[in-house]
Amino acid sequence: MRPRRSGRNRPVSKQLDAADKHILLLHQAMVAKLLAEPGHLPAIYQRLEQRYQAGQLRHSGYIHWHSILDCIDQPELFRRELLDDGERMRKLRRRTILTGILTEQERLELLHASSDTVPSA
Repeated sequence: MRPRRSGRNRPVSKQLDAADKHILLLHQAMVAKLLAEPGHLPAIYQRLEQRYQAGQLRHSGYIHWHSILDCIDQPELFRRELLDDGERMRKLRRRTILTGILTEQERLELLHASSDTVPSA
């Protein structure tokens, strides 16, 4: 019997990689909108608290999101941390707390534009 591989060494599937690219694209737009309209922050902090209290977010994820949100007054740091390409941030973005920032129209336009630039297989 082969030993199970740990999740850390698994190759990223093409499907997951494509999803992460779309999610990153959406987060780039959300970062820009949040920096331009910081009035969204109270709802985001509330969502963060709700998910943490409901057990939908581990303590480490809660702290990580909180520390990113707390640096919004430093736009370059905020952008760099939220758009970090490390595995930890990719996982956090997959279950983002930044919902409700983009309108459905903005979201669809971004995804449509990105699908136009992706070459078909």
